[in-house]
Amino acid sequence: MPIFRYEAINSAGRIVSGTHAAEIMQEVENWLQKGGLSPVNIQVLSEQQSAGLKETAQATAGPTLSERLFGVTLEDKILFCRQLATLLAAGVSIIESFGILALQVSNPILREIILTMSVEVESGASLSEAVSRQPKAFNLLFYNIVKVGEETGSLDRAFAYLASLHENEKAIKERIKSATRYPKIVIIALTGAVFFLMTFVVPKFAKLFASAKVELPLATRILMGVSTFFADNTLGIVGAALVLFISYRLALGSREFVLFRDRLLLRVPIFGPLATKIYMARFCRVFSVLTTSGIDIITTLRLSATALENLILFRMVEEMTGEVEEGVSLHEAMAKHQEIPPMVPQMIAVGEQSGRLDEMMGKVADYYDLESDYTIRNLSTLIEPVLLLILGVIVGLIALAIFTPMWDMMNVMRGGR
Repeated sequence: MPIFRYEAINSAGRIVSGTHAAEIMQEVENWLQKGGLSPVNIQVLSEQQSAGLKETAQATAGPTLSERLFGVTLEDKILFCRQLATLLAAGVSIIESFGILALQVSNPILREIILTMSVEVESGASLSEAVSRQPKAFNLLFYNIVKVGEETGSLDRAFAYLASLHENEKAIKERIKSATRYPKIVIIALTGAVFFLMTFVVPKFAKLFASAKVELPLATRILMGVSTFFADNTLGIVGAALVLFISYRLALGSREFVLFRDRLLLRVPIFGPLATKIYMARFCRVFSVLTTSGIDIITTLRLSATALENLILFRMVEEMTGEVEEGVSLHEAMAKHQEIPPMVPQMIAVGEQSGRLDEMMGKVADYYDLESDYTIRNLSTLIEPVLLLILGVIVGLIALAIFTPMWDMMNVMRGGR
């Protein structure tokens, strides 16, 4: 099929160019007009030019298995936002910026998203509208920050802030991953050891005890029963685990289930308070940025709520927003909710009285960033005693269940002599 190179005028009066494969030139004209573009010049490429274009397209590898599984990663978003902020700050138009970024990004999925958004913006859509049509890559908070950037004429600052937000999120995830590396190794080793004992060691002892006709203690009988159950129902256990996983994924579509899950997560020892600190830091940071941009407090509250990925906290901010609309001060509305640490409304009260609410919110965000960082760095220390206790109990029970009947057998043999 021939490849045509075209030049056309978009709704903003600018000339855009590109290539399109079609049988005849009329098809290219119709395709451009459907996209809201007015054709200016259309030329069919020679065979040599078409071959070169195909080689260039083939050189751009498709998405790898990892990219298909994980889509647009945090690293991709950070690079995209940081580069786009730099280009916009330098006075480069959004369409030209997209064209430059499409050539630089390594993730084919993100490249396709950038090109799609570029076409939509060229066709007259706003950037925030184009972002909203990519929910798998950009969440609601991303959309709201971009929309605020459009309304205030500071898109470069909006993308710079998004880059910083994603960098902070990446840093938190890396610190949590590093702090929980040792507990993960212990859990995996413990699981492997128990599986090995139940599969290979315990059955041999079961045969030995059965042939000796020794009365087994309760702990040993329980251990033998568990071992037999695992051996006889391996496929059933795997199937049950798969059913539970699928059921969980389906249950996520229920608002009541998500509320139950998020409420439970906030009450989990160690991790619940840590999640609250991280969410509070993110909420206050977004609130500070939006307030600094001149957004009214009601809109700021609604937009800041999208930074909270916990539905319990999200509903809490919705309730606070309603109370503030009715004339209640922000610190009074916050003080009514137990999920919010008492220090937050106290700091906000000072900010409201002094007229520096944005600055105070920034300080609260800094405080909780430090608190969450301290908690993350000590995660291993906090979890280690619990793991050691669990490890000791499991090893002790298995040892007791195996060695107690062996001692009984030895006593019987001695008595027989």
